[in-house]
Amino acid sequence: MEITRARKVKVQKMLLSIPAGSEEKIKVKYVKACSIRSAIRQLNQKGYFFEATERGLVDEVKVKRIK
Repeated sequence: MEITRARKVKVQKMLLSIPAGSEEKIKVKYVKACSIRSAIRQLNQKGYFFEATERGLVDEVKVKRIK
């Protein structure tokens, strides 16, 4: 029997990889919406500016990086 480890996604690092002025859709299958919102809140406190919305989307979160 072999044990495999689950991959941990670095949410803040993933969000910072989004170029300023663009937006991406992130599947909730890979990262939970609450984790995305929490990471955005922390990054906004550090001086970045992100917006996230789930409106009109079924299993995705649209993240927009403003600054």
